[in-house]
Amino acid sequence: MVALASLTILCAGLGQARGSASPPNEARNGAGGDAQTSIIGGSATSIASYPWLAYVRYQGAVEESSCGGTVVSPRLVLTAAHCVLTGTGRVAVASNFSVLTGVADLREATPDRVSQVSQVVVFPEYGPSTALNDAALLVLAAPVAAPPLPLATPSDALLLTPGTPVAVAGWGLIDVKPRRAPAVLREAQSVVQATPYCQRKLRGVLSAYEPASQICVRSQPGRPGAGLCNGDSGGPAIARRPDGIAVQIGIVSLKGSLDCDPRSPQVLARVDRISSWVAAWASAIELGAPAPQVVIPKVELPRITRREAEVLAWLGLEADFGSRFTRGRYYGIECSRVNREKVKCRVQWLRGIDFYRGGITIYAALPQEGFVYNYRYTIRRFNANCWLTYLHPIQACHPRLFRR
Repeated sequence: MVALASLTILCAGLGQARGSASPPNEARNGAGGDAQTSIIGGSATSIASYPWLAYVRYQGAVEESSCGGTVVSPRLVLTAAHCVLTGTGRVAVASNFSVLTGVADLREATPDRVSQVSQVVVFPEYGPSTALNDAALLVLAAPVAAPPLPLATPSDALLLTPGTPVAVAGWGLIDVKPRRAPAVLREAQSVVQATPYCQRKLRGVLSAYEPASQICVRSQPGRPGAGLCNGDSGGPAIARRPDGIAVQIGIVSLKGSLDCDPRSPQVLARVDRISSWVAAWASAIELGAPAPQVVIPKVELPRITRREAEVLAWLGLEADFGSRFTRGRYYGIECSRVNREKVKCRVQWLRGIDFYRGGITIYAALPQEGFVYNYRYTIRRFNANCWLTYLHPIQACHPRLFRR
């Protein structure tokens, strides 16, 4: 749903200054930031450029979220599977969804552009704890006028080769701090990356990058970058065949970093992997053919190791505290396991005359916008001299409290 467009926190390059605190090795291989999936650094566009785009809204009793989607037949919208799971891991109730088509500016939505959803189906091989095959379909109660976007098939393998230009579009966040979402559809350009690059940049936190079912893209180096962010999940990544026809090759699945850094790689679900399944559902819905089997995804939270918790703690603190953490000294992150899905860590570091001390908990959560791995913390900032002077510094030093 504005669902954690990532299953996990993904990494790109972390710079470090001489004498500053250094992250764990895995974090050095990737990148950090505070984030969430609109397009950071993109530009406004029109619905004429992306007539197949759909804005998917979920309004449940306790949750509200939004995702992107693609019209693939008059009554079918393709989106990410994690966009249709509730916070409890269940497939969301169809009547809680609405789908807007035919407009780029959400303020111009009219009742005739809003469709109700009669059924939600998840790709049978979707893995909630791995984000593999991250695809689902929304069956609309009535057909829409928006044209369908052709989907890549196995014969479009050349469109997945490194260097292929890819267009992405959506209504996700355009700023992370403070969180700010656009009213108008935005677009950006990316490029398909080679598998070794994707595996290298995403290792350390993402358990495995699987080129058989995922594509990795990022902004073209040397140009003003644009990155996916919260709310772009489920939207299309579009390439062009040699004859110029636009075709969807990916579904936005995982954002590239906590702060939606455009320099980070972003992960898409491969559409050629699921296009025959979509075609079967289109035949069933539009032509009355037998419907494919409906499979309910089994949610199993991933195990977190102490080492993974150290990396995630580093990335989270770097994301939220920035240079106040990365340029600190005498830092420490000491973690101990609570259970299979939770690790608690004690953290402390010195930045100038400020001494930061507290605890951060790394835990696995059910898929929502952003990541399956998440964190919370309670950290206090003391005057270092006061901390050293008093036996009970929390009472005596009036530290500033930071919570997440």
